[in-house]
Amino acid sequence: MKKIIGVLLFIFVVASMSFTTQKECRKYFSGKWKYVKYDVDYIYVVRDDKKQFAYMENGKYYYEFDITWLTECNYELTYVGTNSPNAAAAEIGEKFTVELITVNDSITEYKTVFRDLEDVGKMVRIE
Repeated sequence: MKKIIGVLLFIFVVASMSFTTQKECRKYFSGKWKYVKYDVDYIYVVRDDKKQFAYMENGKYYYEFDITWLTECNYELTYVGTNSPNAAAAEIGEKFTVELITVNDSITEYKTVFRDLEDVGKMVRIE
């Protein structure tokens, strides 16, 4: 009986630790990333802790966003503007909410909400 109680206590402690450990999303956030579903020649993203630029057509055009962190793994992108002749889907000042589901030194999985649209995707680090 003592053995069973000991095993249950061990499982409880390990489970408690896993629930209280926070992800370190911001640690791997910065860099140059490509969307898995798009070719890097079409679009790639360069971001740091405060800014994100989505580059189109081999970097010829960009869409600029400010980043405001809400939690360690959630942030808002605020659309700032573009140098592209093609208008963005967002108006200047509009916000996207992003949840980082998985982040490490090579992969980012995310969920983005913009207006009533939700997108789940994956990015791969290229630098």
